[in-house]
Amino acid sequence: MSKFRVWGIALAALLVIAPGSGFAQQALQDSMIGTKLTHCDFKPGGCACSLKLETATDQVEIDVPLGTPIRQGSGYDYSPTVRGKAVSVVLAADKPGKTARSIDVKAAKP
Repeated sequence: MSKFRVWGIALAALLVIAPGSGFAQQALQDSMIGTKLTHCDFKPGGCACSLKLETATDQVEIDVPLGTPIRQGSGYDYSPTVRGKAVSVVLAADKPGKTARSIDVKAAKP
């Protein structure tokens, strides 16, 4: 079998497997310094907003669509109440730009 045929088969297999394999999701862990609320029903996942995180090098703005869970421990929180807290934001790989899939509020250090 020629090298080109082997590479062609390997490439075809990769293209068939890759879409369903779920590439690693990107997560940001920083301090939330601001929110711009666009809608809030004050129920879990009921707030839509954009939030601003302060990283070591700059500030990052992230879109938070309606239905995005904001968890704190075993309960849920609302975007207006997590300003100034450390958060971990999992970004949606299937959406353009920086869009949150979920947000976890980190426990404050004693």
